[in-house]
Amino acid sequence: MQQSDSVFLSESSATGEYHLYRSGLLCHYRAMELIIGQLLALVTALCWAQNSLIYAHVGAQVSSNTTAHIRIWIALPLMLLVHLVFEGTLFPIGMDTYSFVLIGLSGVLGFCIADLFIFSSFVHIGARQTMVIMTTSPLFGALLAWVFTNEVLTPLQITGMVVTLLGVAWVVLADRSSGVAGDRRKIFKGIAIALGGSLTQAIAYVMADKGMTESIPAVSANVVRLTFGLGALIVFATARKSFVRDFSRFTGKAGHKALVLILLAAIVGPVLGIILNLQALKMAPVGVVTTLSQLTPVMLLPLEKFVMKRHITLSAVIGTLVAVAGSALLFI
Repeated sequence: MQQSDSVFLSESSATGEYHLYRSGLLCHYRAMELIIGQLLALVTALCWAQNSLIYAHVGAQVSSNTTAHIRIWIALPLMLLVHLVFEGTLFPIGMDTYSFVLIGLSGVLGFCIADLFIFSSFVHIGARQTMVIMTTSPLFGALLAWVFTNEVLTPLQITGMVVTLLGVAWVVLADRSSGVAGDRRKIFKGIAIALGGSLTQAIAYVMADKGMTESIPAVSANVVRLTFGLGALIVFATARKSFVRDFSRFTGKAGHKALVLILLAAIVGPVLGIILNLQALKMAPVGVVTTLSQLTPVMLLPLEKFVMKRHITLSAVIGTLVAVAGSALLFI
């Protein structure tokens, strides 16, 4: 009997140690998963930073409207291939009409109207200043959710809105005083255009959020948004009688170089950036991922200074950090 008890205790001890071992491995795995998710979110922000610099450069050469138009012709086929790999079909099937229409309309707003605003702002006031102003997009989104869906704004979120606005104003005033952004009329026009892009993008995100259900993968939603966005851009270019001209701008050595840059940006942004962002959301909390993804303006500071060789004041750096910090408060 004593021997049986001894064996039983020995087996129980071994089982307990095994469970502790498994528990330790699980905790270690979750910690590693969180770290990887956070790193992916940071890489996503770097993708957006690279995109904004390229689009600002190419937009100044061939026009911002042309850049916004042509890049979707490149991004959509790539996203269709991504959808084929992840979902097994080129285009989403089985989506209900209500979700399809809402997500599609969000694509018209996001990939057509908002992008036209944003790309134009890149040319007027530069990538960094535009991306700082774009930190107001979560602010607009929170206000829209409060107005239309009665979502309650916490004191911390309200504080985040105020801090974001102060940071944006700080950057604008700092760049104006140093003459970085150019003449006064160009600055005000660029600011107004960027705010239009920020508001439109916020509306697009709210519509996409309303249209998406748990059964709709984010990759599928993005394909629908890109498809509707391209359709709207085709209508826009046709109405302006610039459809053929948009493609003809990329002839010659300079045009080929600009097209290669747009191809690179389309791969890094709408494709790689979105895939990394989706994977990050699976591995880390939404608030953490969203906050880290908002660090694009901060990443643009060293890129503009050391790569683009542009002067950046200490005041502009502080203002950028304040704006990003305020935006982060909205997700806590």
